Amino acid sequence: MWCNGSSRNSRKDDIALKKRLSSEQGSVLVLVMFIVLLLTIMGVGVLSATVGGARRAETRENDVQSLHLAQKKIDEVIAYMTERLNLMLMQGADTPQNELNNKIQTFLTGLENQAGEFKSATNLDGAANQITSITLDKSASTGSQYAIVIRANAIVNGVSRNLEQRVTVTTFPDFLNYSLGSSEGDVILNGAPYIKGNVYAGGELKLSPVAEYTHNGADLTQPSLFPLIEGEPHIQNLNSIQYWNGGGYTKVPSGDEEQYQLLDNRVKQAYENSLIKKKATFVQIDVEDSFLDKMAEASGAENNKSSFATTYYGLGGKGSGEEPKVRGGRLVNSLINNRTLPVLKMPERSDYENDHDEEGILTGVELENWREQQYQSAFQAWKTKLANLSTSVIYDGSLFLNGNTLNNITDVTKANRPQDTGSSTIPSNWLIINGDLKIVNDTHSKVVIQANLLVTGDLFIEGDVQFDSTLFTLGKTEIINASITGKDEKELVLISKGSILLNRVDEFKDKNQVTELEAFFYTDSTADLYGVGSIFSLNGGFFARGTLTINAVAGEVSERTGQSKFEFEDQQHLTDPEDSRFIIDYNEAVFEHQKIGLPRVKQININAGPVELKPL
Repeated sequence: MWCNGSSRNSRKDDIALKKRLSSEQGSVLVLVMFIVLLLTIMGVGVLSATVGGARRAETRENDVQSLHLAQKKIDEVIAYMTERLNLMLMQGADTPQNELNNKIQTFLTGLENQAGEFKSATNLDGAANQITSITLDKSASTGSQYAIVIRANAIVNGVSRNLEQRVTVTTFPDFLNYSLGSSEGDVILNGAPYIKGNVYAGGELKLSPVAEYTHNGADLTQPSLFPLIEGEPHIQNLNSIQYWNGGGYTKVPSGDEEQYQLLDNRVKQAYENSLIKKKATFVQIDVEDSFLDKMAEASGAENNKSSFATTYYGLGGKGSGEEPKVRGGRLVNSLINNRTLPVLKMPERSDYENDHDEEGILTGVELENWREQQYQSAFQAWKTKLANLSTSVIYDGSLFLNGNTLNNITDVTKANRPQDTGSSTIPSNWLIINGDLKIVNDTHSKVVIQANLLVTGDLFIEGDVQFDSTLFTLGKTEIINASITGKDEKELVLISKGSILLNRVDEFKDKNQVTELEAFFYTDSTADLYGVGSIFSLNGGFFARGTLTINAVAGEVSERTGQSKFEFEDQQHLTDPEDSRFIIDYNEAVFEHQKIGLPRVKQININAGPVELKPL
């Protein structure tokens, strides 16, 4: 009985198991279908993402290509402008500056009607680009500086982009666009000079935290801070910036992140703000050629500059090696002999030594007094004439201004010229000095020079002088313990064929006692400037054709009797840039203030601003 019962129970269990298995056969199919559905959804998602990514990549590619095509079209306009304007300058070598400016303005204004003529082919399917407008911004243009706004549009496969770029066109040399620089040499900044504005280095830009100076005949050094440039260093390549590592100059380790982060922040700032500007694109100044330009302009013979050049360079020609001072003297003497311009000559007492009393009634003492009165009357008349110039004139001989008996040179046309005029009808008058110009002002009042000057000899300035002037000198320049300020908020533009020595400016003074120099300086030679014992504060710029070296420290400096070195504040705690004893702050107003006297060049100067993306 037990066995039979057990068999029946076993059969019941088998039947129950078969029923269970039979009931679960459909769930396997559902599971399989669910997995297939899930994989399908995932596949569709991946496919959708892939297609979307491809479309986005294509759109991005179209976007980049449209921007490139629009920029290409703007570049074509700039290249066309450059070629045509350079041809205009080359053909107009003897053309008066005012007439040349009018031709340039007419050409640029005419571009506004030529926007549709700039067409170019592209190999891209579904692509097109065009210039939509070329506009002369008259509100930002003057008599010899013009602002052009170029707008372009490009479409690639339906993706459209509009670009705008502002371009400045001038016939001025490039050095006026910089606070500091050298067109062909190195720019060496030792210690803590503070430069507000762009810097140009035709060679290398070398940065060192150690200032050099000379005291009591000894060459000395003072550890300080690295130079600070708040602007763009324009260099030849990224290896052109080098810094002092304690044992020598080395290039910036841009490829080694760990080493790069160890650099001084001022060095990194200079490197990261730098731009490439090759020497081939730098618009140079030829000092002697510019001197000839202004001589022809002053003589009313602007169309005959070539004959002036023949006299100036002489039989030996331009490459003879003859001193520029000799050349300049020969040219001015020829103008005097030909009576081309009025000639001024300061009266001398000796001119009246042989004057006689025609009536014969004066005693010896009375005769001497009468002769002195004659001299004083002539001197005062001559002094008044020098302070009220209205045409170009020649002063035959070296001129000495002492701040007392002689303290004013004014061109009334320049003094009364409206601030914002760009008129080509206003004459450019020049005082031509056939010799040296020496200014030594030991009085408490200022010597005032509000006139443009051409000096065939050397220039020497000492004491307080106010300038509104463009001054060319064919010799060397020395500026010793001088305070140069602007007359009527203008400035001095000094262009020196020879070297410039600028020394002992506000020596050992505190910063609150410093007078800012308001000037642009250019030398065809090399230059060394110091802000160690001196305080050098310049609103303008300083530029050299050769190597330019600046040495500066921060804070107060004192001299102690018997000590071989100066005494300095702790340099590492003087982190405020304004603590520097050498500060240059760029002044862009020079183009407007001195435009009539500024030198022109043989190559057009085109500065392209940043490209801006504009809405459709």
